[in-house]
Amino acid sequence: MGRKRGIWIAVSGALALGAGLLAWSFADDLAYAQIATGYAAKQTCSCVHVSGRPLEACLGDFPEDARRQIKVTQAGARTRASVLFGLVAAEAAFEDGFGCSIVEQ
Repeated sequence: MGRKRGIWIAVSGALALGAGLLAWSFADDLAYAQIATGYAAKQTCSCVHVSGRPLEACLGDFPEDARRQIKVTQAGARTRASVLFGLVAAEAAFEDGFGCSIVEQ
């Protein structure tokens, strides 16, 4: 019984180490995704509500690769940008007289 327990501990430790290394390797990508979604939400909100342009025209301001990766939706005074199937997202809201700002979700 002691040998099986040792193998179980070694396998569990290896899996935990692998998961930790995977998370660490994606830390920069996750930070970039959070910045990109915040930027896209705020810029698109301002473009639509302050500049008065249609959503499609505002999305055209982003580089082609960004348009393929970031999903931007508009609902009333709120603009939401997301990547990775909504795993990373940011939202901006328009307030008359103040413009657009990022809101906590």
